[in-house]
Amino acid sequence: EKTRGYSYGFTVRDSELHEWSAKSLPEAKTEVVASRVFWGAGYHQPPIFYLNEWRLDDDERFPNPQAGARFRQKSPNLYGLDADGTWSYYRNPFLGTHQLNGMVVLHIMLGSSGLKDEQNAIYNLAEPFEGATRWYVARDLGQSFGRAEVLNAPRGDIDTFEKTRFIRGVKNGKVQFYWGGRHQRLAEDITPADVRWICRQLNTLTDTQWHDAFRAGGFTTSLADRVIRHMKTKIA
Repeated sequence: EKTRGYSYGFTVRDSELHEWSAKSLPEAKTEVVASRVFWGAGYHQPPIFYLNEWRLDDDERFPNPQAGARFRQKSPNLYGLDADGTWSYYRNPFLGTHQLNGMVVLHIMLGSSGLKDEQNAIYNLAEPFEGATRWYVARDLGQSFGRAEVLNAPRGDIDTFEKTRFIRGVKNGKVQFYWGGRHQRLAEDITPADVRWICRQLNTLTDTQWHDAFRAGGFTTSLADRVIRHMKTKIA
């Protein structure tokens, strides 16, 4: 059992002894969707899945069936993918690039408060996949689709998310955002070109891809439509 963090969870093994990290609601759904959106925008992600219901054996403290959870395998069968340490938004090979600044903007667009270095993971691959043998991954993205706040930020609160605003304006060549998340300094050097870059990436996603991301996270079509509509307004 894992008791730290906003959503409780478990480290579990399946019948074939593969180890998984299981995270409960409310972040289970939002993390899967945000992860799909990140990967769709060009940022690698480990494969994660949402199960609406599952069973936990050999533990009488948690009656079955268990509520929905996000599952992430420790060492998935994907080109030898394996997590190896963390990376910092302030110290990495991509400082000053559209790609890194665009990642920060994507966090802001998703109403994410979770820009924590300890949640970032470096993954090494035994074989090259899409030309890369090392991934710098923004992981644990469940603190999304609500409103960015330092403490007790709402997650998966679609009513609140629809009210989130995006850009205040531009001052001295830097974009000013409506955003109350951690690490405000990361948003201080974002240029209009950075915002345009990530919005062009997101604008290539089809309606089917957007809906597939929310379906993977167990969202109803009606809720997904509302979030997608608001994301497209921000992109525009």
